[in-house]
Amino acid sequence: MFELIKKYRVWLLFICGTMLYFAANLQRVAIPGAVFNELQTKWGLSASQVTGFGASFMYVYAFAQLFVGLLCDRYGGARVMFSGGILFVLGGFLFALVDNYFLLCLGRALTGFGASAFYLGLVSEAIRYFKRNYSLVISLIVMTGYAGGIVANAPFSFAVGCWGLRETLIIAGVFSLLFYLLYLIPFKCVRKPSVCYDVKFSGKNFLAVIKIRNNWNIFLFSGVNWGLYYSIQTVIGKKYLEDFCGISTGTAALVLSTTSVISAVAGFVYAITSKKLGDRRKPLCLLTGSMCFFVFLMLTILTASGCRNFIPAILMCCLASTSSLSAIVIPLIKESNSAKETGSAIAFSNFGAYILVAVFGNVIGGIMNLFPPEKIGGKLIYSQYAYVSVFAFMFLCACGVLFWVIKLKEQR
Repeated sequence: MFELIKKYRVWLLFICGTMLYFAANLQRVAIPGAVFNELQTKWGLSASQVTGFGASFMYVYAFAQLFVGLLCDRYGGARVMFSGGILFVLGGFLFALVDNYFLLCLGRALTGFGASAFYLGLVSEAIRYFKRNYSLVISLIVMTGYAGGIVANAPFSFAVGCWGLRETLIIAGVFSLLFYLLYLIPFKCVRKPSVCYDVKFSGKNFLAVIKIRNNWNIFLFSGVNWGLYYSIQTVIGKKYLEDFCGISTGTAALVLSTTSVISAVAGFVYAITSKKLGDRRKPLCLLTGSMCFFVFLMLTILTASGCRNFIPAILMCCLASTSSLSAIVIPLIKESNSAKETGSAIAFSNFGAYILVAVFGNVIGGIMNLFPPEKIGGKLIYSQYAYVSVFAFMFLCACGVLFWVIKLKEQR
């Protein structure tokens, strides 16, 4: 048995690491998006307090990316995932077991801190082990990991309806603990890179990155696009479909699960299409920017005109089809930066994307608080004006996405 584990230790490491990434996606998508109403009802919270759960996760997750990139360069991705897994499991159980709002936010923050290790850790190891095909490997990791977003909507909502919110959160924590313990088995066997003491914990790495103009086009285009999509996925999408479009809870959850499936598959399709185009990426970036602009323009118009039907759900699926950009953004970053600065540039890109998710979540919660909800059937229902205001704000951000993608330059 030990010889078998030793023989396939690298594959086992990636499988277990990817399942932890799956669990991280489940945690960040499910809270608050999939159970917005349940969280609000259980603790009597305002919209901004509920979106605060997502912000607690995302702010910590985003800022941790800056350090995780340096830690991966210095200690290797496998060691970073080992440490992050401990915090991730602890945070998941804390959020599942307490009732105090401060401790709930602390649990989300610990979960976000631990989860920040998995993506960059896997990317670091993929580049090290699969030098020629790392972009395809990263796409497979992302596609499998994003399946957590699928489970975080319809299946997670179904489980909450059957067993209750707390019980479902505990089950999710046990799942994370199980795969962390399984991860320790190949971690002990796999050959780890020597600690690179030349990598210093200094802001100079990031200064070099932010001086490159094209980096900003990449960061802003990909970050704002991701922030907008993920805000639909994890904050406002399900509640909007229920409150405004009149779609049932189960169907709304199924729509969001569908967007996760589309997003996961789209990332892999983007990687293959880029290869077919001779490793060109800008055409796909232009497609993404145009789709983002179109979707939020239509959502604003449809909501303002009082169009209460299934069309917004279809638009959300269209947005998901161009949302997963890792397979093309990471190569763009590698082309724009020296090998010594690539890790820091990828970390800064992830930082920007997730800090924007957190900011968008806070802004959306703040906008909704301006319009007092009406209590109907035990749920707090927000008005048409609240959602028009939210989508008008998101549309302005989508205009920026299109602007930055037009300015983006491809090195090849």
